[in-house]
Amino acid sequence: MTGGAGYIGSHASKALARAGYQGIVLDNLSAGHREAVGDAELIEGEVGDVTLVRHILRDHQIAAVMHFAALLDVGASVRDPIGYYRNNVGGTLGLL
Repeated sequence: MTGGAGYIGSHASKALARAGYQGIVLDNLSAGHREAVGDAELIEGEVGDVTLVRHILRDHQIAAVMHFAALLDVGASVRDPIGYYRNNVGGTLGLL
């Protein structure tokens, strides 16, 4: 899962763990916290790093991908629309 160290992603990660799944979290920790990941494996990196995402998918038995690695501060998105576009749109396209 991407963004699994953030608020929503960390709750999804914990719910998966309670259901018996071993999660793998890809997060750059820019808005999340290492402790929030719980028992899931944390890989620090960018969702838009296609080489890293390929490596994770190839080296782990990934059954599903949950994507929570979006920037969501409206004020900051107005100040930096290119950065938000790069992360939210470009990162998602790279993941896909």
